[in-house]
Amino acid sequence: MSLQRTVGEFWDNKALHDLMEYIRIPAKSTAYDRFWESHGYLTQCCELGKNWVKENVPQARTEIIQEKGKTPCLFIDIPASNGATEESVVFYGHLDKQPEAGGWREGLGPWTPVVEKGKLYGRGAADDGYSLFSMITAVHALEHLGMPHPRIIGIFETQEESGSNDLPYFLNKFKDKFGSPKFFIILDNHCGDYEHVWLSTSLRGIISGTLRVQSMHYGVHSGTYSGMVPDPFAIAQALIARLHDPISGLVKISSCYANIPQRRIDQLKKASDVLGDLVWNHAPLLPGVQTKCTTNHEILIQETWKPALTVIGMDGLPRIEDAGNVIQSSVALRLSMRLPPDIDFEKAEKDIASALTENIPYGCQVTWQYPENHPGWSAKDNAQTVEDKFNEAAKEIFGKEAVFLGQGGSISIINTFEELFPGSAFILTGVLGPQSNAHAPDESLDLEYTKKLTAVIARVISLSV
Repeated sequence: MSLQRTVGEFWDNKALHDLMEYIRIPAKSTAYDRFWESHGYLTQCCELGKNWVKENVPQARTEIIQEKGKTPCLFIDIPASNGATEESVVFYGHLDKQPEAGGWREGLGPWTPVVEKGKLYGRGAADDGYSLFSMITAVHALEHLGMPHPRIIGIFETQEESGSNDLPYFLNKFKDKFGSPKFFIILDNHCGDYEHVWLSTSLRGIISGTLRVQSMHYGVHSGTYSGMVPDPFAIAQALIARLHDPISGLVKISSCYANIPQRRIDQLKKASDVLGDLVWNHAPLLPGVQTKCTTNHEILIQETWKPALTVIGMDGLPRIEDAGNVIQSSVALRLSMRLPPDIDFEKAEKDIASALTENIPYGCQVTWQYPENHPGWSAKDNAQTVEDKFNEAAKEIFGKEAVFLGQGGSISIINTFEELFPGSAFILTGVLGPQSNAHAPDESLDLEYTKKLTAVIARVISLSV
């Protein structure tokens, strides 16, 4: 029996049922459920996973790692087929979920699993509950076919959607449980289509903060005071213009730019050739609105290896229906600066802060506070061997080469993994493709793609013995 067929049959007969049971658990991440500990849903997800693993891979050692006040983690340790105990391959995923979101199509709902036209609908299916079931399906298939595999470690946390604040504590405390990982497979990522294997080789970082500008003790009548007193909103606009050009979007801070490796530029060119206009036409642009970049290749480079600033929130201005003729005393804007990997992140932090807080017009009072700072990441040279194995397996299962892409967003925990296991390679892949709608209504998992990707993963870990 072929590896792909074995994976498919086990998924259909064993994995799908319990993945659907997982969807039924309203295990919202801690940022969206302040009573998460008393509700117990996060622990319930871990218990479901633990029981399912023990049922289907009896030799696995499973443990729910939990301490008072900290979110639980499911830890899985599967012995190597040859009995080796030191080198391992580590899988990472998460079992916490985004909140419900309104607007689900009739017949669908966040906690009601539905299979329809090859897709499994429900919150957490693709982001990222499938990861546990994919890992175990891959191992079971190898065991069933007598194919070798190294020691397999799985760590599935329950706070990723809220920033993974507890996982670094557990990783430091239980680092010795991981042995010596050859590589990590991070199963929480995007795919450009459902026809290829997609690997992310870089992630952008983020500097996000609140810029507050105050010029007066209280607001004043614009008829009397406009042109006399500084308008905090206008000053804030001027300060933000120090960071970027508001029309082109070009960031003006030189420390926010990286030297892009030629290999990554070439890979992004191949990715743009595969995707074509799918690079951009999923954006809900109005008729006649154009993208800032003119070619698909430029768009991919911009969204993965270049900085970009967005104003994502604002306080201090009234709603239009409440707006009188008043110059406000203060405004606050939340800024999000996406940054490429491989930069001097601390220098970028300092340069951004200096641009926003020094030489302030008219002596206005300005503060810049950082609620969220995460550096970017790029795959090191040691990942190329594993990437080659994925490429080989992709050609075998999909009949096409793997596609290598960057990601515009951040996964902060990967930097923690890399700090703790500096000799390991890291592979980022996943199933969040077109219309998967993670974080949104009608989240769905493409089942055929998931099974084929699982077969690829099984082949790669067999090749890694």
